[in-house]
Amino acid sequence: MKFTINVVGKIPSKKNRMMICGRRLVKPKQVKEFEASLATAAVCNMKAHNIGVTDKPVRLHLDVVFGDKRKRDLQNCFGSICDALNGVVYDDDSQIVVLSASKRYQKGEWWYSIYIETLEEAHDEN
Repeated sequence: MKFTINVVGKIPSKKNRMMICGRRLVKPKQVKEFEASLATAAVCNMKAHNIGVTDKPVRLHLDVVFGDKRKRDLQNCFGSICDALNGVVYDDDSQIVVLSASKRYQKGEWWYSIYIETLEEAHDEN
């Protein structure tokens, strides 16, 4: 399985995204909406290609375009995306064995592209 999800918009950072409400930890509304939106985009893309949830090892590449030159960490984007695709593209994000990313700046434009590929067996870097 190989496919790409292209989305216009910003990725909320996983860093400091949980809030305490009483005695419970809750996700902010913005994060819940992001995860639901990305999951919907993934499901539509997968249906169009007749692809189901996989239990195989996965390679995930993230290409992000930031609309301003503020300093941002790519690893903070991964948490939000991996959580949103959990149970939608793969059974669990522990199946991701290869993770890569790139970022660039384009004034006023915010979008990201997620390339996902299943691997036949676990990737070993020996």
